[in-house]
Amino acid sequence: MKNTVEHLPQPKQRDLNGIVDIITEGCSDVDMVILFGSYARGKWKEERDLKPDRLSGHASDYDIFVVTGEKKTARDAGLWQEIAEKCNASGISTHARIIAQDMEQLNIDLANGQYFYTEIKEQGCVLYGKEKYNLAEKRELTPKELQRIAQDYYDHWFERAKDFWVSYELTIERGMLNLSAFNLNQATESCYKTILLVFSGYCPHEHYLYLLESMASDYIENIKAIFPRETQKQRDLFNLLDYAYIGARYNPDYSISKEDLEYLSQRVEKLIKTTEKACLDKIQSFVKLL
Repeated sequence: MKNTVEHLPQPKQRDLNGIVDIITEGCSDVDMVILFGSYARGKWKEERDLKPDRLSGHASDYDIFVVTGEKKTARDAGLWQEIAEKCNASGISTHARIIAQDMEQLNIDLANGQYFYTEIKEQGCVLYGKEKYNLAEKRELTPKELQRIAQDYYDHWFERAKDFWVSYELTIERGMLNLSAFNLNQATESCYKTILLVFSGYCPHEHYLYLLESMASDYIENIKAIFPRETQKQRDLFNLLDYAYIGARYNPDYSISKEDLEYLSQRVEKLIKTTEKACLDKIQSFVKLL
């Protein structure tokens, strides 16, 4: 792991210093703050680097990994959402994406060769650290083990996606629109988590579809095109789907029409098919390593 971000331009370094300040001021249980992803690798893309008429692709985020001392801190989704919002409102030049894990679980995952954390350890840049930590060494997994792990994740999470889709079909037939929206939300979330776990062995303890979609797009390039947000109407519909996790169950003012559900269901059905093909192809790819 690198201890510098000198490969980044000065404005980017200032952004990251500001992010660290917001994180450490907002949480007293921070052991490490690590930059990972494209900015850590030196292969980031800004909006000006992308073609205006592109069909897919997006500007790189600041991928920030926070290591905490306590498990309960890492799992406080509300805390990290609040901190991320403060970072993104601070005037930084691109979006900050924050995930957290406690030190004990991190070392367990590293020892078991968990891909996502191993890649962070190998490619990440330490932005902040209370003290010198000896992070666990990974154990090499065999292709057969990798395939088994990916298959287990797929069997569990994709089955959830299909179950929620079936529940959607039942509830829409009965005119239970809000519950139908919740089932579509959960089918969507389950698909994104299937992708993340099959491809990386990791997914955050999050329900925000924007975040999960953004992370899944690291593995399936065109996945963001499934829910286009080119018009205000398309953005509003995705917001309705995202908010359905809370609003469709608990907010009496939440409202969605049957027509909107029919549109969203078409997109979710496409996501389910895309997830199935991509993940089965990935699982099959481990056979080539045997």
